[in-house]
Amino acid sequence: MWLAWGATFGAQAHGFEERYDLPVPLAYVIAGACAVVLLTFVVAVVWIRRPDAAQNRPSISAPLRQGSVNKHGICRCLPKAISFFLFALTLASALWGTHDPLMNLAPTLIWIGWWVGLSFAVIIFGNIWPQLDPWRSLFELLNAVARRLGLTKGIALNWPWSDRIGRWPATVFLLVWCGLEVIYPIAMSPIKLGCLAVAWSVINVTGMVCFGREVWQCHADVFAVYFATLGRQIGNRPTTGSEVVVAGEVGFVLAMLSTVLFDGLHGSATWGYFDGALQAWIPQWLDTNGYVAGVLGLLTVWLIFVAAYQLACQLCFALMPTPISSYCNPFTRLFLPTLIPIAAAYLIAHNFSNLLIQGQTLISLLSDPLGRQWDILGTAKFYPDIGLVDAKLTWIVALVAIVGGHVISIWRAHRLALSVGLSGAHTAIAALPLTLLMIVYTGISLMVLAAPMVSPAP
Repeated sequence: MWLAWGATFGAQAHGFEERYDLPVPLAYVIAGACAVVLLTFVVAVVWIRRPDAAQNRPSISAPLRQGSVNKHGICRCLPKAISFFLFALTLASALWGTHDPLMNLAPTLIWIGWWVGLSFAVIIFGNIWPQLDPWRSLFELLNAVARRLGLTKGIALNWPWSDRIGRWPATVFLLVWCGLEVIYPIAMSPIKLGCLAVAWSVINVTGMVCFGREVWQCHADVFAVYFATLGRQIGNRPTTGSEVVVAGEVGFVLAMLSTVLFDGLHGSATWGYFDGALQAWIPQWLDTNGYVAGVLGLLTVWLIFVAAYQLACQLCFALMPTPISSYCNPFTRLFLPTLIPIAAAYLIAHNFSNLLIQGQTLISLLSDPLGRQWDILGTAKFYPDIGLVDAKLTWIVALVAIVGGHVISIWRAHRLALSVGLSGAHTAIAALPLTLLMIVYTGISLMVLAAPMVSPAP
């Protein structure tokens, strides 16, 4: 589903020519998954009671400023060189290669190899994007050259960044990226992908020059913020209560969740009802290609996620004892790290089959990146094994990922409640609204996933 042309390979993201026949009704599966999430909440309340069990809690802001782990030597330069070469090869393929998206390296490498594959790697290993970011490497190269030429302060102008703007630019860019991916068929046109890559390169490097690399990548570079945030689901960091709330960071994390769910919703039968309702009051001439309906749908799903999370957090805040609540506002910031495992779970559930099936085509495309009948690596005749993943395996992985992500989220939410001084019954009561929201998320996400993948039980 990440690629509109994925059906050509015989397998879409969640859809196969065969469907998995559930051994029990789907309603039972969803009810069981929601029960597991609720049971996790009960176990957490009973099992974890002492505040010192939650002295280390996840953070969002600080990891966005972290640099490369390796500061010297080949371990730092080699990944950057390989990544920059692949970036240049992808750009050349998009701009000068064949217009056939199935024969051009750029669409598959961008959507599957980079956007999906790297996201999976970040979930497993943490944020490795700073070591691979070609735009960061380009800026560092230009900055080093400028220093060699006598510009001692480098090329960064270090303009101040307004706290009111915060991370909203990255949020907007993420919504636009999802719109280009799901609504507008940019994947069908390598040349459009190439032009988009050039435009983003200009915007990204210019932003680093104007505001400084660290500030820009922390607030506006959507990919730097995305991978850094996604990488936060594998570890904790000791924090104090003095962290500054970054404007727009709640909207960004909820965009990570809602855009993936919208991706699944947009390809389901349910989307037809929404589209039909919009057609009743949107003039046909204004939305001949369905783009307006798609944008409205994307924004609606995102706003629903934001409103639901804000409401749940406000209820949590209202249920806290007054002495505690006096220094724990806003709750939206406190519980935000608990949503990251859910974002990772949605990503795995929606893209597992894509990565394993369509990702195989990279073996042949790397041997003929421009679609000119080359065979550089001797693998141009390789054909993907579309039977590697079937509907049953995809459903099982999706079910485990969704339930597991929400279970981790509930567990972390309880620990975070303890970290602000709650204990005993107060912890359970304060975290209950967020728990109910997680249960709703579980049910909705499984329904969206199941629609194209499984058949009702007889």
